[in-house]
Amino acid sequence: MRSEMDSMSENQVWTLVEPPEGVKPIGCKWVFKKKTDMDGNVQTYKGRLVARGFRQIHAVDYDETFSPVAMFKSIRILLAVAKFHDYETWQMDVKTAFLNGKLEEDVYMIQPEGFATPENARKANPGEGHWTAVKNILMYLRRTKDVFLVYGGKEELRIKGYTDASFQTDKDDSRSQSGFVFCQNGGAVSWKSSKQDTVADSTAEAEYIAASEAAKEAVWIKKFIAELGVIPSIEDAVDLYCDNNGAIAQAKEPRSHQRSKHILRSFHLIREIIDRGDVEICKVHTDDNIVDPLTKPLAQQKHDRHTESLGIRYVGDWS
Repeated sequence: MRSEMDSMSENQVWTLVEPPEGVKPIGCKWVFKKKTDMDGNVQTYKGRLVARGFRQIHAVDYDETFSPVAMFKSIRILLAVAKFHDYETWQMDVKTAFLNGKLEEDVYMIQPEGFATPENARKANPGEGHWTAVKNILMYLRRTKDVFLVYGGKEELRIKGYTDASFQTDKDDSRSQSGFVFCQNGGAVSWKSSKQDTVADSTAEAEYIAASEAAKEAVWIKKFIAELGVIPSIEDAVDLYCDNNGAIAQAKEPRSHQRSKHILRSFHLIREIIDRGDVEICKVHTDDNIVDPLTKPLAQQKHDRHTESLGIRYVGDWS
């Protein structure tokens, strides 16, 4: 990372300034890659600093629109469909000119990780907890290095969704963690794990908020697949499985009542989605809710069982 930082400094890629009043700098991310030869030996270590452009606002940070980029969940849905129908798939890479275009606007970005000057140098003081976390991550990566997301083995090409939440997992702001996953042809095609924007007052409320976000994702998936015209069953409601009876009752309840009056109105959209038949919310036992790994730490046996249900399998288990 240090050599990349030095190279960028020499090439005057950026100028260190204080952001103007009213400007919120966008974030950035390091992307590392190893260039290997035909025998798999590493020839070059490459690093690229990427600005998180999705945080930019049109007509504020930029004026042009660029080439459209396919979302990964769209690609995964197409792969699941291709596997089910035994279609032949091809891949090609296209280099687009805008990657090397010249910036006409001023872009304010936060300092990248590892950046330091004599004025703001501070190197780091990790503790024992940080070291333990790093070791656990490395052990997990070593254990799962031969694991892939695999599609196939289903007799019917249907979308199934699962939603879950863990209550007030963030000890600093008491916010809960939401998670959802949608599977098709034996593998996950869309998933998300995120901290909720508001503080939930109960477990049922946290689950209800998570289910609402999942329902909106189900609507997008249903519309996308319907436009493909190859899955007639998409005309039926998408099954969304939830393990909380209170959240299911609130989602099916057309009226507001005392315990839900403080919930933001945007989360009640799930009731409209269910009412018009896009989604059918169903009960699933907690032990069978395969989205659990996206909301909380689990014992290895339960974690592996759920990830296998998501289509994450070892190379030797493809048959």
